[in-house]
Amino acid sequence: MTFFVEGVSKHHEPELQVRRIGEFDTLAEAIGAARKSIDAFLGMVHEAGMDADTLFHLYQSQGEHAFIFRDNDKTINVPGFNHLHYAMNRAAQLCGEKS
Repeated sequence: MTFFVEGVSKHHEPELQVRRIGEFDTLAEAIGAARKSIDAFLGMVHEAGMDADTLFHLYQSQGEHAFIFRDNDKTINVPGFNHLHYAMNRAAQLCGEKS
């Protein structure tokens, strides 16, 4: 089974933009790639003194949202990973707040 990680964004165009982040043999590898994509965005926009709510809002409005699909079905986001939950928790960690 192959897992596909795709990034979806809408902040530059009126239509959704989809980018293939990668194809992976295991769910763990796919989750790692999705997390890396989110971490890269959060690290790029995070500023000293920023609170987690502000950072998370930037992710929601400007970030590329990572979704994981399996090749054997039409699952929109496989169980085990939610990009919003991950981004919210990482924003809290980066801003030194409890998640």
